[in-house]
Amino acid sequence: MQKLTSILIITGIALFTEACNMFAPVDPLAPAASEVSVEQVWTSGATVRGKIDNLDPKNDRQEKKSGKILEYGFVWGTQNQPTLEAGTVIKVGEDNPPTPFEFVREINRLSVLTTYYVRTYARNQGGGVGYGPVATFKTDDYVFAELSLGKITTTSKVSADVVVNILSLGNAEISSFGVCYSSTNNEPTTKDSRATANGKAAKGSFTVNIGGLAAGTTYYARAFAITLGGIIYSDATTGFSLGEPAVFTPKKSFTMYYSNPYDLDQGALVSQVGSEDLNWYPYNDKPGIYPRNGAKFAVLGAVNFDQVKYSDLTRANLSTGFINGSYTDVMANQLQNGTVIAFMTNQGRYGKLRVDAHGEDRRPGSASGGDMEVTILTYDKP
Repeated sequence: MQKLTSILIITGIALFTEACNMFAPVDPLAPAASEVSVEQVWTSGATVRGKIDNLDPKNDRQEKKSGKILEYGFVWGTQNQPTLEAGTVIKVGEDNPPTPFEFVREINRLSVLTTYYVRTYARNQGGGVGYGPVATFKTDDYVFAELSLGKITTTSKVSADVVVNILSLGNAEISSFGVCYSSTNNEPTTKDSRATANGKAAKGSFTVNIGGLAAGTTYYARAFAITLGGIIYSDATTGFSLGEPAVFTPKKSFTMYYSNPYDLDQGALVSQVGSEDLNWYPYNDKPGIYPRNGAKFAVLGAVNFDQVKYSDLTRANLSTGFINGSYTDVMANQLQNGTVIAFMTNQGRYGKLRVDAHGEDRRPGSASGGDMEVTILTYDKP
């Protein structure tokens, strides 16, 4: 009996000790703060974008140890690895929003020609503070590089080569550059998937290989460069799918001027008769598209330009017939804003054209009117 009593006493003490440990003060777990990117920099300020993937990482007894998030935001300074104690804080919020999420803020009243460091932070009830990776930038009066996206070539069932053109360097030093791409975001950023070019940035063309792609999926790509003055992108975004031919002329916007011939292989006004694919709104004739030299067209309607695939173009009912763009007869107008047209050039390349702005009627004696703004993308021959 005495032995049993001793066992019960020892067991009780152990249970009591464990219960006390559950409520005893413990070291707080730091919440997970994620990356920050510098969007733009000027002589006395910068725009920064933070992304937090998980404010409150789940693990054993997380709520008992750390509690809820009290605040999160940015911390910045002129010394690397800025902290709440040794840095300037930009408090963004105090709640626990669904993650992942992003937030943008401006940092102002900075000194010119000065290097700064910034990162995200989050603090919880238990006193734990988590910091994200550090981004750096330098204030200056920047002239940014000019980028464009070139030819896209399928290299396998899961990869493609993309040409990035650096047309000018500017004075904002480029630390890395390449291609960002996404199957869901038609204006991809570096927050989406990205592939970086090898070597130092210089004027010229660079081939970047992107892998891990899926056949039959449409991707959107554009060039990017990370500079001391922020992240810059090429103006145009190009859509492509594995199994499609390479893009001959990436997405390009231009104006078709009244009574002029145009080559859709290049997306340009031409002066040499015989190379044009169409005439737009000739003198003393109806407004519209007049196919030339065997080029063919088909009106697809008001569909999403970026989602029109190469296979959609080859299956379209293409013809050499006139496409009416009447200004006065609305019922006859097949070229209203947002209309997408499939085409095959006189050189045998398929492409797509979107009417961005139909313009105004050309009145007799007027010096203006009759133009149409369009966007095209032309594929190379298979």
